[in-house]
Amino acid sequence: MKYITNENNIVTALTLLSTFLMGFIDVYTFLNYDGLFASAQTGNMVILGAKLLEGDFWEVLIHAFSFIGFMIGAFAAQGIVERYKNRSWKRYRKYLFFQLVFLLILALIQTAVSASLIAFLLGLLAGYELTVFRKVKNTGMNNGIMTGNTKNLMNNMYLAVFHKNKEAQQTFFDLLLGISMFLLGIIAGAAVLLISPLLILWLAFSLTAVFYFLLLFRQSDISH
Repeated sequence: MKYITNENNIVTALTLLSTFLMGFIDVYTFLNYDGLFASAQTGNMVILGAKLLEGDFWEVLIHAFSFIGFMIGAFAAQGIVERYKNRSWKRYRKYLFFQLVFLLILALIQTAVSASLIAFLLGLLAGYELTVFRKVKNTGMNNGIMTGNTKNLMNNMYLAVFHKNKEAQQTFFDLLLGISMFLLGIIAGAAVLLISPLLILWLAFSLTAVFYFLLLFRQSDISH
């Protein structure tokens, strides 16, 4: 039971980190790349279609690259999950390490590559994160797209209020926590953009590094 509880705590913490980062990065791409989303591919498809009709093929290309990157990221992440699924809680340390290295590379090259490549790489990151980190306590959650989370939030609120369903009540609070973290990420990202857009990816890397090293140091506490 201790093993299960500790693993749930790890997944919850990493999902909330990922949710914060998706909001943090989405506001960066939206404001810096003319309405581009790293994680919300529904929005990208809408803007892609509108730009296509307007004849703005450069903007079409940027949104298309983000969409393709997202698909590849989700595909690759599923393969990584399958590869490491039998490695107990330590697989989450591995998942976070991949994210850490990827964010470092992104931060280092961000001023040296085109907007289309940045869109592709951030889409790839989002596809990876949405596949790997998606659970708050016992509640499944999409860490980058809040439409479904909000729908589930209100569905469970109804069940908790009118049917006194305790499980639905817990799910409501789990989803509320996740949505709040996404909103907090947006606010924090917008504040950082006022200082410098170049800080966004470095801060995302730094936050991931903090969680990675905390997980390393907790190894002795959760190894049994």
